[in-house]
Amino acid sequence: MLDPRKQRLLELIIKCYIQTSEPIGSQFLVESAELTVSGATVRNEMSELEEEGYLTQPHTSAGRIPTEDGYRYFVENLMTPASPKKKVSSAITALLQSQADPKKTLKQIGKYISFETHTAIIIALDHSSVYYTGISELLSQNEFRFQAFVISISQMFDQCEEHLDDLFARVRENKRKIFIGRENPLGSSCSLVLSPLYDGDELLMSVGPMRMDYEKTLGIIEYVAEEIKKSKQ
Repeated sequence: MLDPRKQRLLELIIKCYIQTSEPIGSQFLVESAELTVSGATVRNEMSELEEEGYLTQPHTSAGRIPTEDGYRYFVENLMTPASPKKKVSSAITALLQSQADPKKTLKQIGKYISFETHTAIIIALDHSSVYYTGISELLSQNEFRFQAFVISISQMFDQCEEHLDDLFARVRENKRKIFIGRENPLGSSCSLVLSPLYDGDELLMSVGPMRMDYEKTLGIIEYVAEEIKKSKQ
């Protein structure tokens, strides 16, 4: 377990990187985050976080970015799912109340979530039926501007149905809702945030870069799951 100061530093780096998609340097942190320690101390602790596997330096002169282990530590120890903003929760509630067809409702909600989170949304209506939307939102992220990544994403969606049984099983076994990079059975170039719906018979999934806003995305997806649960009581 990291000490509190390193936890704070890792959290700042991850949140800044999520917003900017640019490597984060010590000077930026000292100037923008109102840290009470010197730039030298920040640089030393960033180096230690890199040695411990939580950060990496893409270029010698650049700042640092989170690794998969860094994101995993953040998700398990530092983040709190964010309650959706009022306009988001109101829009989701209105969609749930406006349509009698559950499948059509879920599709509309999926489109809305994709727009709000800039991720692709996959809805597994059962173990063999899949609906997805928002691929253009996903591909608009900086990570996917290269052709190789676009091809990887295309293959991921083409093969999605093959992994449904695995995803349903993983959710039942450990209730984990976030799969990062190599943990993601759909593809290591992305992260996956999901929640079971209707007592686990369906899955709502958000696919985004590892830099995705986990707090916002999980908060919205959990809100949808909870509202659907309430509507069935």
